[in-house]
Amino acid sequence: MSIWSPRPASEVPKIQMSQWRILELEDGSRHFVGVDMFESSGRVSSRIVTFNPVTMQGTTSTGRVYELVGGKGFSSDADYVWMRWCELNRVSSFTDVSERLLNETDDAGPQASSKGATDS
Repeated sequence: MSIWSPRPASEVPKIQMSQWRILELEDGSRHFVGVDMFESSGRVSSRIVTFNPVTMQGTTSTGRVYELVGGKGFSSDADYVWMRWCELNRVSSFTDVSERLLNETDDAGPQASSKGATDS
C-alpha cells in the first residue's frame, strides 16, 4: 500500500471528492478525507480554511478547492491514507464533524485500493 504526495494545487486546483468525511483534530484544524473521484484513490486534504455547506465546496490552506459529491461516506482507501497521515503527523485523536458542519448555515472556517495522496 503506497502513499504519495499530490500534484501542486497550481496543477490541480479543484478536486471532486466522494465518500467523504470532515475530521477535526485536537488543535481545531479540519481536513477533508475521502476518495478523489478523478484518481479513484484515498485522499486527505491540507487544513480547511473555508467550507460552504450549501455549495458543498471548501478551500484548503494550499488554495485547492474541494467539491464534496454525494453524501457523507466511508472508504477503506481513504481511511488507510488518513491513518498513515495521522501517524506521520503524530495525531492521536480526531472527531468526525461532518454532520455538524452540514447543519451550519455560515462558513465553517477559518480553523485554529489502498493507495492515496496526502495534500499537506
